[in-house]
Amino acid sequence: MHELIIYHSEMSRIMIVDDEPDVVELLKEILEAEGYTVIGAESGYECLEKLEKEPVDLILMDFFMPGIDGRMVIEKIRKNPSLKDINIVFLTAAAFKKRGMEILSELDILDYITKPIDVSDFTSRIKKIMEK
Repeated sequence: MHELIIYHSEMSRIMIVDDEPDVVELLKEILEAEGYTVIGAESGYECLEKLEKEPVDLILMDFFMPGIDGRMVIEKIRKNPSLKDINIVFLTAAAFKKRGMEILSELDILDYITKPIDVSDFTSRIKKIMEK
């Protein structure tokens, strides 16, 4: 008899940070359908505020945002001892590819996903990240 093992991601908490509410809502729906708990933030400031109250396992963050951009938010997260180890993936336009790898190592970012997002690729990449 084979034992059925089901991976439950309900304890995995993901924050989506993007200044476009439609992007936050779309990704939230996709990830919640996969069983993740998702917290949305529409600015870098909102992200930092929510992180103080709600710990997460992964942050999906837009790189280019008005006010405080992704780079500045990441720098603040990495300086905070209670937040510095959170995995971060940038959500960004294809133009990011030019400097993508350099920025990833500079800011200790796990990966980046380009927009527009391919849902199948997106969900499989998130699953791989969360299983680590």
